[in-house]
Amino acid sequence: MRKEEIALAWTIDDAVADKTLRDAKIHLQEISFRLGDMTPKVRVRLFRYPGDKEIYSEQSHFIRTPEQAGVSLPALKSDSNEAYALIHAVEGLTHPYEDAVEQGHEPSDAWLIVNHDF
Repeated sequence: MRKEEIALAWTIDDAVADKTLRDAKIHLQEISFRLGDMTPKVRVRLFRYPGDKEIYSEQSHFIRTPEQAGVSLPALKSDSNEAYALIHAVEGLTHPYEDAVEQGHEPSDAWLIVNHDF
């Protein structure tokens, strides 16, 4: 956008609508927490794409407990509501953690797998 065109950008979506921009994400919130007694801080970002009302989540870590063959991913990666988008991401971590603890496993920081795309 040229300087005179920037003044016409009335919304965030308009500001990132330039055809030169690629892969634009509009970050809405970032939430951080520790899972149980684990040391690393997990971060969850909520964002939307320009022109899209759907709220998406991405997380800094995935979880893989001794009972799992692979990492646990959220059942849903988006929702029309920020709180629901967040709860999908949180439950994708807390449910496997709680299940493993209930089965007698001692929580370990090694359960958290860094998301290199975060």
